[in-house]
Amino acid sequence: MKKYRFLLLILPFVILLSCEDDADCPDCGKLTEGYLFKKVTQDDFASFSGVSGIEIDACMRYKLTSGEMSANTITIVEDCCCE
Repeated sequence: MKKYRFLLLILPFVILLSCEDDADCPDCGKLTEGYLFKKVTQDDFASFSGVSGIEIDACMRYKLTSGEMSANTITIVEDCCCE
């Protein structure tokens, strides 16, 4: 019985320590290989409606050109960890 208690006490620490940042899963607003990631807003949707697959709350990857989003660099991606 003591073995199980010990395991139950140690297990959460092992799980927490084993979690690391995933290099393929950048945070929103974080620059990765020249690209930024963010969730699509209503304004983005209206401005870039020609982008394939764009929808509100989807995740988009883009580059800034002269401080603005460049429409030809926008790509909708499956998961960018914006949660």
